[in-house]
Amino acid sequence: MIRQAKAEDAEQVAPLIYIILEDMELPFLKGVSKEMMLEMIEASFLRSDYRFSKENVMVKEIDGKVAGKLVSYHGEHAENMDDEWEGIQDMFGIVNKIPLFTEQETWMGEYYLDSLVVDSSYRGQGIGKELLHAFKELAVAKNCEIIALNVEKANEGALNLYKKLGYESEYDLVLSGHDYYHMTQNVRS
Repeated sequence: MIRQAKAEDAEQVAPLIYIILEDMELPFLKGVSKEMMLEMIEASFLRSDYRFSKENVMVKEIDGKVAGKLVSYHGEHAENMDDEWEGIQDMFGIVNKIPLFTEQETWMGEYYLDSLVVDSSYRGQGIGKELLHAFKELAVAKNCEIIALNVEKANEGALNLYKKLGYESEYDLVLSGHDYYHMTQNVRS
């Protein structure tokens, strides 16, 4: 079943979020251990109005386990999405504050798929596709016309899947030193 994340999902969702952050090679990760970063993600999951807060996370649950997750939100909220990060760093005694994200990933008028990850033990079962359909349904329920995501240019498998599902590449962008396609789809057409 795909459902809204709950507080008790934090421990299972945090490692999936960490996979994305590690793949992006974010500079912040060089200054903290994986264990601390997982704790920070769990803390952010319990905050409201943060990128990774449970309100922005949908999970695919199988037999009581989180098999995959997606993070999504309105592009209108992107500008303030990471304001809570400084407070999270304070909670963990980090003195030299470093932003987690520095580049803009989405824009006004878009409902944005921040990240999607399927646990390695559940891959190849169509869960990613299910989560993508749930993302689209969520956007429609929120009266959004345009859904958007970024896919790393080197990730040909994901790129082909997104094209197959009707996403079109709008332009290129660089996030944390990696080349991405910004892809969109009109859910009303």
